[in-house]
Amino acid sequence: YARHSALRAGAGAVRKFALMAYRRATRSHKGMAPRSGGAVIAFVGSEATGKSTLVAQMREWLGEHFAVKQIHAGKPNHTLLSFVPNCFLPLLRWLAPSSRSTRVESRIVAQQPAVQGPKGFPLIFAVRSALLAYDRRSLLIRVFGRAANGSIVLCDRYPSLAGGAPDSPQLSRLPVPAGRFSVRRLLAQLETHLYRQIPPPDLVIHLSAPLAVTLSRNAARGKVEPEDYVRRRHALSCDLDFGDTPVLKINTDQPREQTVRQVKQAIWSAL
Repeated sequence: YARHSALRAGAGAVRKFALMAYRRATRSHKGMAPRSGGAVIAFVGSEATGKSTLVAQMREWLGEHFAVKQIHAGKPNHTLLSFVPNCFLPLLRWLAPSSRSTRVESRIVAQQPAVQGPKGFPLIFAVRSALLAYDRRSLLIRVFGRAANGSIVLCDRYPSLAGGAPDSPQLSRLPVPAGRFSVRRLLAQLETHLYRQIPPPDLVIHLSAPLAVTLSRNAARGKVEPEDYVRRRHALSCDLDFGDTPVLKINTDQPREQTVRQVKQAIWSAL
């Protein structure tokens, strides 16, 4: 009987090893989910704080054992509604450069009395903001479905509750002429409504670094953003509001190994 039990245990171990090897070879994630279920983990912060690098590292680490999905909520994929308008976006940027999002944001930060003209902010900017809100909502609702099935979703950037913050509602804080029908007001209300339908993440990793460090990193990386843009995003990313969602704030101006260790500990605790 003892010999028979040992043989059965050995056969079970061989089957388990073979199954793990098969999943690793075929990248099959069947049954690979944490006992607590899936989770949506957001990485937020200003430019050049290491969001994309950390998301990639966490995906590799977690992907050894769990089903992992990585998305970029700052640049969601087109939907059927936004596909055609987004195809014309480069042309519109060329025809109306003053309506580009970066230029409108610059005028907002500068607190100019009128963002553009007596009617308020550019209509192109309003349409683009509403479509972006729709695309983000569609993407994030889909990934919450994956998380409900046991996947761990890592989000590079995520909308916050603070209006005007990066990847968050932009139109509600802008002036709109009162006392009459306004397409801009309708688009602002639609944008706010769409963002309110986005569920909160299960954990937020808020990355930060001193402005001087951020500017230095931006200048040294392959894709260099304008310095004014980096300064603006750095200021807007300091006070992000995620309600009751747990937020871990990490200063990435430290050895990479220490940052990675802190992020892993936070994720493991959340799971």
